Amino acid sequence: MASSNDTAQLAITLSAISYLGQFDPNSRRLTVMNQAMTDTLQGGWQVAWGPATKGEDLVYVASNTAGQYAVVVRGTLFNRIEDLIQDKSVSAQEPLPFTAPSFSGAAISKGALEVWKNIDAMSSSVGPGSGALLDFLQGLPSGTQLLVTGHSLGGQIATVLAAWFQSTLTNVTVLPITFAAPTAGNPSFATSFDSAFPSATRYYNSLDVVPRAWTEEGLTSILSLYPGGPQCGPLCKAAVHWALSTLQSNDLTYQQPAASTELDGQLYSTGMLGAFEDEVNDQHRALYYMYLLGIPVSTIQALNATWAPPGTQSPARSAG
Repeated sequence: MASSNDTAQLAITLSAISYLGQFDPNSRRLTVMNQAMTDTLQGGWQVAWGPATKGEDLVYVASNTAGQYAVVVRGTLFNRIEDLIQDKSVSAQEPLPFTAPSFSGAAISKGALEVWKNIDAMSSSVGPGSGALLDFLQGLPSGTQLLVTGHSLGGQIATVLAAWFQSTLTNVTVLPITFAAPTAGNPSFATSFDSAFPSATRYYNSLDVVPRAWTEEGLTSILSLYPGGPQCGPLCKAAVHWALSTLQSNDLTYQQPAASTELDGQLYSTGMLGAFEDEVNDQHRALYYMYLLGIPVSTIQALNATWAPPGTQSPARSAG
């Protein structure tokens, strides 16, 4: 099981659980998620609000017997790296959609704004908590510790939600921890985030494509990411060049928050025979992040019995 006193292990496990029950209604997801927490976490963690969905976006709140709470945002599901690069609306940046005095000049991508709008409009009709997310959080006891987390685009949106919660709620202490997150916004957003959350950390796998978006340096590095392994092909290269051109033509700059921890991934496929997209998926999976953070394989396999780390067997290739 994930250690009860390791916040990063807790956060990545909750993030991985958000991918369960992809084709189920929320009432069924609630049961699946609660069982997964029982199987993988100490401390009596269970769903307190949600899971709630709107469009392709999903959020849930978990709590434990010690009165700690976590807001968890699911990442977007994708199969091809070029889909991820081309289909996320990063060609425009918009001001924050809520009042946040400590985030002066901050702007986020249009895509991140659309996800925030979905979350703001969500209402939970399953589980012990109901209604809108912000209303539920406003009802928590004063002094509540609120972890805000997510993997992939869920991690990106977690940074926006953290700014929203800190600027709106007076009853909680917000701690953002993200995994494999692309940038949410401009340099003003990143530097304001650093100042607002000095204990925040973003974790990223050194071989993961997704956290390299949307900085120019990160996007360019995708073109030669896996020395000795599968390479970015014509479609991938075209998508990267499209993204770089989009940033340049719109005079846009994205920046990651400063506090980060790099995790050292290992290739699943060596040589030129493996598919680049398969390697991208394997390096990006929340289950692999669990492994890189020291969670036992037996615990990870409680979420996906066929998953395996590099060098053991052919991995299960699915979302999460």
